[in-house]
Order: sequence, then C-alpha cells, then structure tokens
Amino acid sequence: MKKLLLRDAISAWLLFVACLGGGVVLNAWRAEPLPLLYSSPKERLTRVAENLAPENITPLGDEGDVDLDAMRQLWAAHSALIIDARPEIFYRVGHIPSAISLPRDDFEAKYRELASELQNYRNQPVVVYCSSNECEDSQMVAEALQRLGLAHVRLFRGGWSEWESQNLPEETP
Repeated sequence: MKKLLLRDAISAWLLFVACLGGGVVLNAWRAEPLPLLYSSPKERLTRVAENLAPENITPLGDEGDVDLDAMRQLWAAHSALIIDARPEIFYRVGHIPSAISLPRDDFEAKYRELASELQNYRNQPVVVYCSSNECEDSQMVAEALQRLGLAHVRLFRGGWSEWESQNLPEETP
C-alpha cells in the first residue's frame, strides 16, 4: 500500500513538473510572453515608456494640478493638449471636447499612433485626466509622457466626473 501511494505521489509530482515546464516553454514562444512575476500597472507603464523613449529622459519637475476653473480656461482658449487616460470604451461614451484618447491600459500602441502629434507638444501645456480623484491612470500616463520628453504635463484630478457634474460640454466620437 505504501509503495502504491509513493508511486502515485511521484507520478503526480512528475506530471506537475512536466506541465509547468511545458507552460513555461510555450509562454516563451509567444509573440508577447506573459510575465512570470506580477508587476503593477504603474511598473508596466514605466517599462513601456522607457522602451519607447529614444534616449534616457528623466521626469521633469511637477507642474502642479489643474482645478476645474483652470481646466475650463485652458479648454476654452485651446491653450493645452487635453489627454483622456481612461479606457477607450469610456472615451467613446463621452469626453471633454478636443481631448485625445491615450488610455493607460493600451498606452504603447496608442502612443505609437499619436507620437508625432504628441511630440509637437514637447514644450506646450498638456493636461491629463481620467475618471475622478480616485483614478490613478492620469498620474501614470502623465509620468510616462514626462519620461517621453513632454515638459509641461499637468493633471486635472477631478477628471471626467467633475467635468460632467458641472454640465460642461462633452463630445462623443
């Protein structure tokens, strides 16, 4: 009886090791392998920005946040590039007029698509927003843009919820 249990335990262990090894090998062959260790969204976005940067650019100083009144003025005067960091689906439902979508969760692909336009704003004001005060996507996108050389990036922390709650203009694509 002990021999049968030992044999079954060894067989189960060998099956586990074979499956694990096969999974690691198959993952390595993927075009975009899954990471073996978890990294936070902020760590992943930082890595993406570092890979996209043509040279090592260190983040510049904090430009400060933009409150609702300042955001309205910047928007009305068209004096800043406004970036929506929310997922694309939320952007499609509604966004601040003239804002462009650069979602945190698809930053690399969308940045590549918008790179030439964004680089025109290297020394111009840029304001990034997401859903609300609790949303961290705007902070992560702003830091990534700074790493990529945009000098005057600011945050509108109130985000879409504050803009919408004031019945300000909105746009849908």
